[in-house]
Amino acid sequence: MHRISLLLMTGLMLAWGMAAYAGEAKILVEKGDFDFGEIFEGQKIEHIFRFQNAGDEPLIIDRVRSSCGCTVALLSAKIVAPGDVAELKTTFDSNRFGGAVVKTIYLYSNDPLQQVTELHLRGTVKREIVLTPARLDLSSLAAGSTRQVDVRLVNQSSRAIALSSLQTTTPEISAELTADTLEPNQDVLLKVRVTPKEAGTRLSGYILLKTDSDYLPELRLPVYGMVAPVKGK
Repeated sequence: MHRISLLLMTGLMLAWGMAAYAGEAKILVEKGDFDFGEIFEGQKIEHIFRFQNAGDEPLIIDRVRSSCGCTVALLSAKIVAPGDVAELKTTFDSNRFGGAVVKTIYLYSNDPLQQVTELHLRGTVKREIVLTPARLDLSSLAAGSTRQVDVRLVNQSSRAIALSSLQTTTPEISAELTADTLEPNQDVLLKVRVTPKEAGTRLSGYILLKTDSDYLPELRLPVYGMVAPVKGK
């Protein structure tokens, strides 16, 4: 008798469980993690995530949110019928990023067991042209005296890059290149000369350089330092 009661109770629990999950939407992502590998800063990566409604009620996507404004996500449909497949087209803009990156997209839906679904874009961003140093902090400068510093430009790509339109934002800073073409895996020197005029001030400016790179059309090298006051004042 006890065995029969136990079997009956088990059957009722299973039936209750099936009823509890009947008539619900269920999101099923094909692959929620995409590794785009290694790219250059400035490249845009596009990827389509696909997901299915594996439930027996319409799947409703309430909203989509990205972890930052650098990633745009567009849904093919906000309501997905049972058994149907929808797509989420994502675009990651790598401008101003460097090193290992992970960007997350959040899908908010009416799936009772997974109300928030996370999708990931990950990879490594590197610069096509590397400046060493990346900025010039000249610390203490003397008015009327010239300080010269060499900056090395290295081409990390597999093609030659043309350099042009070298200019500075202040007449106290001048610069010249040792070559106007940067060959693959080679370097060029940018010779910077700083001659501050007024003592007791802060010098600040940029060196600007155009390139024919699709990803890095302009290089900006910040230059700054303190001009020492005149002795005795």
